[in-house]
Amino acid sequence: MIPADVRPGRALSRLLLGVVLLLNSCVLLSQPDAPRLAAPGLDELSGLAVSRADPTVLWGHNDSGGKAELFRIGVAGEDLGRLAVAGARAYDWEDISAFTWRGQPALLIADVGDNRGDRPSVTLYAVRDPGRSGKKATLLWQLDFRYDGGPRDCEAVAVDEADHSVLLLTKREQPKRLYRLPLPRNRPPVGVATAEWLGDVASVPQPTALDHLSNPVQAVYFGQPTAMDLSPDGRSLLVLTYKNALRWRRSAGQPWIAALAAAPEVIPLPFLRQAEALAVAADGQSMFISSEGVGAPLLRVPLAP
Repeated sequence: MIPADVRPGRALSRLLLGVVLLLNSCVLLSQPDAPRLAAPGLDELSGLAVSRADPTVLWGHNDSGGKAELFRIGVAGEDLGRLAVAGARAYDWEDISAFTWRGQPALLIADVGDNRGDRPSVTLYAVRDPGRSGKKATLLWQLDFRYDGGPRDCEAVAVDEADHSVLLLTKREQPKRLYRLPLPRNRPPVGVATAEWLGDVASVPQPTALDHLSNPVQAVYFGQPTAMDLSPDGRSLLVLTYKNALRWRRSAGQPWIAALAAAPEVIPLPFLRQAEALAVAADGQSMFISSEGVGAPLLRVPLAP
């Protein structure tokens, strides 16, 4: 046991955290040679997930207006081909999550974009994860749902396997709102489900005065969540905004809405054209970040233990 008079205090802990974040920032800013996404058709990346079938494979998809297809990506940005998702419609795909469904690796595609806030219902698609060599992304089920309280624009979606649920964090309003939807154990319920409102999330950092001075056109968007993922151990929630990555940690048994009441750990990122894709690596020690645009950089960002 460390004697009380030599235990690191709160100020020292904050200093150490600051050093880690500074090192993270330096690592990121020194990635001019970061790999680029090679797939020529991946021009509006809006979701990224690490395959549960093969952790050396990433899955991505385009934003609104694209085809109902998934792009298979290597961890160095390689183009490993694309697969159509038969039976699905791509109205406004905004995020993708890897999870396990009935003992098999699967992917959850969130067709939840709603820029105007006028979609009466939105959709989740679950497909079988074909890994590196599979030829089909078989549709497992489709779940149509609405939000408690009316339509919401959302781009940040994650599967909480410990709770067997889907978490949805809204984008445009302030404060943000966190919703929960039970993950189907067999087949989705008939009809349109309702996502439960868990509470407001006021802890997402908003643009500062300096942001508005240095980037007056885009700063207004800096506090908007665009992607979300959970760490493999289910204890950390990572959220991407147009400016930073954010991490909240929860204690054993703590609900996420309670954990999100605290200020997050802010992980600085280099400026990306339109950062909308985040996925935590299979070992939980880093995360992949990328943005819209042909040949966008694929950053691998270390995570402090």
